[in-house]
Amino acid sequence: MIQELQHVHVALKKKFSSKKLVFGRGFEAAKVVFVVDPPTLKEEQENKPLTGHAEKTLNKLLRLAGINKQKIYITNVVKYMVSGRAYTPKEIKASVPFLKEEIKTIQPQVVVTLGTTALNGIGLRQPLSNVRGKTFNFGSYELLATHHPESTLKNPALQSELEADFLKLKELLKNIKERPIET
Repeated sequence: MIQELQHVHVALKKKFSSKKLVFGRGFEAAKVVFVVDPPTLKEEQENKPLTGHAEKTLNKLLRLAGINKQKIYITNVVKYMVSGRAYTPKEIKASVPFLKEEIKTIQPQVVVTLGTTALNGIGLRQPLSNVRGKTFNFGSYELLATHHPESTLKNPALQSELEADFLKLKELLKNIKERPIET
């Protein structure tokens, strides 16, 4: 599987050769993949999909849900940063095939989008407020949409919504585990 992820990385480097890329990281056989909005300058500098307050908040949410942070995979919907403007739909669309291949390689049971750009990039073009906390079947995995952990800095009230969504994730994982295997 690591070799397959390397294949995705090589293809990304070829496609976006002029960009400094931030690759996903974590457990390659993860049951849960977190897709976050594109990297910030700090995330680009640290070469991590999530840093600072957002990373600390995610770690607390993982503990709340009883999920081992060593057993997740986290990646950005777009693997590079742009400065001073929003990502164009064309930029997001150009990155989506790589994200889908990354997810296909890992074969998670659940994909959690953290933020609006991540949600739209995964293929659900809805306002986050319409779908937050809901689950959707995406064929090989369940999708759960919620806020980006960084959003709690600007709006602390979102913390309770994030916590509720991570408790829902805990329940979702428990229900998936209890499902009989179809033959």
